[in-house]
Amino acid sequence: MKKTAVVAGAAAAFLVLAPGAALASTTPSATPEPASEQAGVPKAYLRVLPKVARPGGKVEIRLGCAAESTQGLTSPALTIGTLRRTGPQNDPAVAPAAVTTAVVKQVKPGVYPVSFSCGGAEITAKFTVLGASAAKQVTKVPAGAPQTGGTDGPSDGSGPLAAAAAMGVLAVGGGGLVLARRARRR
Repeated sequence: MKKTAVVAGAAAAFLVLAPGAALASTTPSATPEPASEQAGVPKAYLRVLPKVARPGGKVEIRLGCAAESTQGLTSPALTIGTLRRTGPQNDPAVAPAAVTTAVVKQVKPGVYPVSFSCGGAEITAKFTVLGASAAKQVTKVPAGAPQTGGTDGPSDGSGPLAAAAAMGVLAVGGGGLVLARRARRR
């Protein structure tokens, strides 16, 4: 009887905790920033975040260069602001960093370079400009109640969590019923 209770309790705990662990593993995690590192200058980097934007959008540019001379942050697709140092790095393997913001120019959609010179070596990253979004204007004002489509579940994202909680409650309740019936038989 005691072994059965222990096994049923362990199974119930697994069924309660497993869905939560599965949900936790599906949440998006922070991805490392894409970087452009050149083989000739291992302590130099250039990052444009985000790597894709529309004309008029803002992006952040991060760069690092271990060499004494850093020059000419340029791009034909971006109006680049003033660089500001983010402070010296304590790790000698990481280049000192600087940050700036930029606004995407009214240019044709495509891939454009962003580059700067670090100790004489040219460091380049790619940046993609998307086409300008054309906002469509409604020519006729709709009349009557809005016609909306249904959803397969709650639209607030609580569906998986509620399902996991319900599974846990059912597992614990079922385990309790099994134990109660076995106790009644004896």
